[in-house]
Amino acid sequence: MPRDYPMVAPNYAAKRSELARSMGLGQQRSKAAQAKIAANDAVKTAPEKAPATRGRKKAA
Repeated sequence: MPRDYPMVAPNYAAKRSELARSMGLGQQRSKAAQAKIAANDAVKTAPEKAPATRGRKKAA
């Protein structure tokens, strides 16, 4: 088969493409959204304190 041979029927591919576009898939993120994500990644929060253990006490 040639490399450009369609793997699915053209009408099926068109419907799937239309569905994906209507869901907003495959779009580039806006610069504002990228900046927001970068800001969230840059902010480091202190790790939460581990809860006190409730098991046996260690022998001294």
